[in-house]
Amino acid sequence: MTVRCGQGARRTGVVAMTAWGLSAGPDVHELDELTARQRGVLRCLARGLADHEIARVLGIGMQVVADEVADILRRLDLTDRMAAVVFAHETGMLRLPLPR
Repeated sequence: MTVRCGQGARRTGVVAMTAWGLSAGPDVHELDELTARQRGVLRCLARGLADHEIARVLGIGMQVVADEVADILRRLDLTDRMAAVVFAHETGMLRLPLPR
């Protein structure tokens, strides 16, 4: 790794995770910080559902979805929805089927 004057040394993986809002590798135990409903919302986010679709699937209101997403980001110390999706995938919370 080459470090230029005034630049810090960082591994590529750490830089990528920081860019997604994760300061370190995801910890599965952080999922314990979420309620069952929040885990359901996170699964829906990771599947690419919009707020109105999440509300319909989970039988909750749009404002509840927005509040739960905000609380998920706060509890997991993430910066945005995409960081939450990356977190869900990297912790194995959501297993994607292999392409055929």
